[in-house]
This record gives sequence, structure tokens and C-alpha cells, in this order.
Amino acid sequence: MPKPALLLVGYGRMGQEVERVASQMGFPVVGIASGSRPLQPEMLQRAEVVVDFSVPEAVLPTARRVLEAGKRLVIGTTGWAAQREELRTLTEEMEGGVVYGSNFALGLQLFLRLVEQAARLVAPFEEYDLFVHEIHHRAKRDAPSGTALLLAERILQALPRKRRLLTEARGPLPAEVLHVSSSRGGSVVGVHTVFIDAEGESLELVHRAKSRRPFAVGALIAAEWIAQRRGFYEFGQVVEELLS
Repeated sequence: MPKPALLLVGYGRMGQEVERVASQMGFPVVGIASGSRPLQPEMLQRAEVVVDFSVPEAVLPTARRVLEAGKRLVIGTTGWAAQREELRTLTEEMEGGVVYGSNFALGLQLFLRLVEQAARLVAPFEEYDLFVHEIHHRAKRDAPSGTALLLAERILQALPRKRRLLTEARGPLPAEVLHVSSSRGGSVVGVHTVFIDAEGESLELVHRAKSRRPFAVGALIAAEWIAQRRGFYEFGQVVEELLS
């Protein structure tokens, strides 16, 4: 089956990587929109799926135009979570198809499941504390990252004694708090570490992105998956179906 024709929105480092990997995987790229090349109706006419790695403030306006044109959408941009329910409603009203994700790396999806299982395993043993630290390049816009928040969400679901999330800490922390910390510097693509610590021992679960290629590959998998579907999906739901 032919790969769906793509329109890329955003042409920073991730947009360029998606273009490069799309060529390798046989996806035709029929247009590229960016800050210097605004999205035009004729671009949408030629595309089947739009892949958005742009900026948070552009996500909702772009999505509206894509859905009005009857096209499918994959969103890799992060930092727009406050508008998620608005976009969900818009997608349902227009009977469109959207996949969004804070991290499209397939290895990260496996990592999420490992972290959740680890949290369940230590749940009966109160001496073990969990916390999360993430590192990204200095140009990243959001902190903590969407991926770190996704990890925290999985831990909170699996570990009842952790009742709330804290991203800034000064002084001692109550045992019920799950601390998520961030560092920004250099050109680090992304490192996420979950610490499981007790008085006499510790474990560390780490996902380290070595390049942007895994994010591009996952976004293209999502584009092919959503091309003939309707609905509003988080990328983890796509992976669950592919694994089943």
C-alpha cells in the first residue's frame, strides 16, 4: 500500500529530520510550511497527513485548518497541553483524525511500560522512593519535558503512596510527593532517568535518545496509522494497537 502524502509544518531540527527519514521510508513529502513559508490552502490540497513539529502557540490554529480541509494530523510539538481538550472537541466535531505525543520514540514507549511495572513492583515496600530527572538541550522550550510528565503520570497511577507531583523543590519533601526535576544545557537530545532509591541500595531506569531519528520514525508510523482513521489518539494508544 502506498505511503500517505505528507505536509510538514515546522522546519527546525525535527522537521528536517522527519523530511530526511520520510524519504528513506518511502513517504512523499508534498509541502513544507514554516515561519518563512506560511501554510497555504494549496499545500493542504496535495497532502493526506500533516506532521506538525512547530511551536506550541501554532498547534491549535494549524489543527483547525488541517481538520477543516479534511486531512489527518500528527502533532509532535510539545507545550500545548492546556489546549488538548479543546482540540479533542474540535476533532470530534469535525470527524477528523489526530495523533499527538510528547515523545514518538518507540523505545520510550517501551520505557514507559517498564517504569510503570517497576512502580507496581515496589509499591508494597515503603522504603523505596521514586523520583524523576530529565536532561535536554538548552534551547528546549518546556521544562519539565512532556515526556517527564508522562513518566510521572504513569508512576502516580501505579504507586498509590505518591499522591502529587512537584517540579520545583526547596527544602525537605513529604513522602507523598513525586519530584520531577530538569536540567537544560548543551545539545543533549534527551535523557530521562527514573530513580528507585532505598537506604541501602538503588536502581536507575534510563532512556537516552542518541539522535532525533527515533522521534521521526515514530511520527511517520503514526502518520501511516491515522491516514485512514478518525478519532483523537495519544501515540501510546497507537503503539498498544500495533503491539496487540
